[in-house]
Amino acid sequence: MKALINGNIYTSFKPLRRVSGIVISNGRVIYAGDSEVAKRIAKMANGEVQDLKGKYVIPAFFDSHLHLDELGMSLEMVDLRGVKSMEELLERLKRGRGRIVFGFGWDQDELGEWPTKDVLNEIDRPVFIYRKCFHVAVANDEMLKLLNLPSSEDFEEDTGIIKENALGEARRIINEKVLSLEDYIHYIEKAQEHLLNLGVKSVAFMSVNEKSLRALFALEREGKLKINVFAYLNPSLLDYLERIGMGRFGSDRLVISGVKLFTDGSLGARTALLSEPYEDDPSTSGQLVMEEEELVKVIERAKALGLDVAIHAIGDKGLDVALNAFEEAGFSGRIEHASVVRDDQLERIKRLKVRLSVQPHFIISDWWVVERVGERRARWVYRFKDLANVTELGFSTDSPIEPADPWLTIDAAINRGKGKVKLYELTKDQALTFEEAMHHYTYGSAKVSLANDIGKLEPGFKAEYIVMDRDPLVMK
Repeated sequence: MKALINGNIYTSFKPLRRVSGIVISNGRVIYAGDSEVAKRIAKMANGEVQDLKGKYVIPAFFDSHLHLDELGMSLEMVDLRGVKSMEELLERLKRGRGRIVFGFGWDQDELGEWPTKDVLNEIDRPVFIYRKCFHVAVANDEMLKLLNLPSSEDFEEDTGIIKENALGEARRIINEKVLSLEDYIHYIEKAQEHLLNLGVKSVAFMSVNEKSLRALFALEREGKLKINVFAYLNPSLLDYLERIGMGRFGSDRLVISGVKLFTDGSLGARTALLSEPYEDDPSTSGQLVMEEEELVKVIERAKALGLDVAIHAIGDKGLDVALNAFEEAGFSGRIEHASVVRDDQLERIKRLKVRLSVQPHFIISDWWVVERVGERRARWVYRFKDLANVTELGFSTDSPIEPADPWLTIDAAINRGKGKVKLYELTKDQALTFEEAMHHYTYGSAKVSLANDIGKLEPGFKAEYIVMDRDPLVMK
């Protein structure tokens, strides 16, 4: 047993509550209130008493959507964020280590053109580089030989550009033939240390493949999993769960929560599915990744196993497809991103009781979004205030797509890129308060991930917390 006393302890942000002491037993809060009472409880049980001396304590952050394996890998990849020319891109890639050069973070809008395999062939090793959205990649000829991808509309053989379903196949091949189980264990350990340093102690890990799942089991078995992980699996792993007759299960640290599905791609790659053509490219409205009927079948299989379902839907038509599938299957799951949401969809989200995981830092990264969708539709973009009024909202980074630092996300939710992006002037009414943002990044994320005992420092909740020298409410 342990008591924290003489502190400024925020036990929750909705409602905002502050106490001076808490008592922790077996990893859970058993008392939250007065310091003297907390001290007496601990001493009666011969427990430890820690004097905070006025320091501040908040619940640890819960990132409701990220990719532990890719985050760990990205920490060792060549960072291509902010690259402005092909010369600069090649210069960075030439410094890459390893038999295969992996990179991430490029943006064709910043480069002024799309990178191609002809450019990457300047490197005398296999090269595979992800766009910053991780929905598009480019490979050089040496890497394409290793992948041996079949022809498809998502794979441009003459440019080496790989999108959506073809990229999923490329990832599968890399997972099976290039990366070992030991690699995945290493990447997940690296990611969790990075997150712990940022105050993130719980995550929903999206698109978990077989090797990542085995790595999680190995780390949990050896007592090396230091964060709470709620795993959302690739649908291909449903076969395995059905064979062993297992649905949602887990331990104190690791829970097999659900499956992750897709309706569309990303706004940056113009593969997010819109109900009208893109403003800056009227030749396309985006791309449907999974048909509604296919989504319904997978939802029903997951439902039979007691699993949750998370569906990636960025464009408004992609969101229509996801909501249709949930309604037809009679299931209240969660939507990932919901970046473009029409007025009529708000009431439907409320009626279907769909939970949402959103990424406020997209506001900063998608600085071009007004040109992409036009000013009329821009008011539908990243409308967090409206969404929070109709359903439970969890915050996330989709890391490594966005930086894993929670304070950058909090700033984006409150300030919405004021003075930096055009979207601010069109949607400043969607700005959240500090308390609202903190709620969504703690208990809100927990509720979206069906983890109702995380995100507060109240009796019965897991004692996951951060100690700070300054008052976060003043820092805001």
